[in-house]
Amino acid sequence: MAESKVQYGWKRRPSEIRGYERAIYTTMSNGDYLRVDYNKGDERVRIYVEVQGEDGASYYSVISQGLVTVERNSSGRSARVADNIRKRAEEFSSIPNEDVLGLLNGNYGIAQNQKAQKEKIQKRKAEFEETKRKYFKRGDVSGRNPYTSAEGGAGYKKIGFIDLLDSLAGAGLAVLFFWLNQYSFLAAGATCAIWGLLIGLFDMIIRDREPFFLKIFLFLISGAALYVYGYFFV
Repeated sequence: MAESKVQYGWKRRPSEIRGYERAIYTTMSNGDYLRVDYNKGDERVRIYVEVQGEDGASYYSVISQGLVTVERNSSGRSARVADNIRKRAEEFSSIPNEDVLGLLNGNYGIAQNQKAQKEKIQKRKAEFEETKRKYFKRGDVSGRNPYTSAEGGAGYKKIGFIDLLDSLAGAGLAVLFFWLNQYSFLAAGATCAIWGLLIGLFDMIIRDREPFFLKIFLFLISGAALYVYGYFFV
């Protein structure tokens, strides 16, 4: 369709829209105006289409971190926004900026550059590996395995003073809620389970240390046992 092709090529300029850094725009051979405003730091783009054949009716969409968050036409509604952008997916796919295509994330059928796709996959894989290494690694910087005993046999990581305090605090809270709720095993069980999850998050996020999983599992199992006992047998 010759009437739907980019006529003058894509041009760049600073964006005057608040929250966006730059804009890339073009005019199609049928007079339609296409534009993408983007902010790389916030991973946000705004796709804009102004249709010449509809007396300048406009349609725009906002994509934030790869997801469509807003769709509006010149009447303030979302009607026909997706259709009008999708009809021009081929033209938007010709944007000569891999970063912008990556931010569009394949929405509305806009093709993403293969290089950008590979870089995005590699980035996610690296982030996953870093998270796994940080929170779930089994060795320390000296090469020793904290889950292996000094004699070389398999064992468990030794409990530390902070883990002992966590355990005492959790037990104390369980007893407190057990008493406050008129000797309710349900309350004690729920307290243990919630505490087990919280101390795991505290270790990883607040204390920036490897969580002591045995401590977490003991609270979760104890909480489940107390809850089941209180629900079925009391």
